[in-house]
Amino acid sequence: MRTLFVTLVCMLAAGGAGAATPDSGNNVTAVWKSQQVNFEYRGDSTTYSCRTLEDKLAMILRAVGAREDIQLRSYACDEQVGIARFQVSMQSPVLASEENIRELSTYDSKDELVARMNGEKLTSAADLERFPAVWKTVSFSKNRLMRLERGDCELVQQLRQQILPLMSVHIVKDNVRCSSSFGSVGPPRLTVSALVPAG
Repeated sequence: MRTLFVTLVCMLAAGGAGAATPDSGNNVTAVWKSQQVNFEYRGDSTTYSCRTLEDKLAMILRAVGAREDIQLRSYACDEQVGIARFQVSMQSPVLASEENIRELSTYDSKDELVARMNGEKLTSAADLERFPAVWKTVSFSKNRLMRLERGDCELVQQLRQQILPLMSVHIVKDNVRCSSSFGSVGPPRLTVSALVPAG
């Protein structure tokens, strides 16, 4: 009985060591997941021009794994009252697990009809592009590419709630505290582990 117990413990330890975890730093195999996400920004203390808000959104999403060809379509943007709504079309990495591959290559009758009417071929599991990816720690307050300032606190907070949960992004440390009265003392302090293409 003791021998069986020791064997099971060793097997579990070996399995855990070989598994890719968000902080392991090991290369994993990923595929691109396409999705359209609606994002709404409401600024109590910070308002942006529509173009500035688009640029900041794209910059942040690229830093946590989204492909360069991200597209943002504004369907409501009022710079005076600080309310903007966007449709974000992007591709971001997900692990090439059996579950994700199945999800990305399974279609309903509506998808098949639209593809047939447009003369398009639906992507099969074999067609999905595999590529090496890595879990990367990204600090929003220290990442120079994001160029975030203390006034971007609300934007980061709302991205944290609306879009980041839909990506391969794990929250490591969330110290984002926004105040409409006093503002943030510095750039938004959010640290994540994001799946990004290796290299």
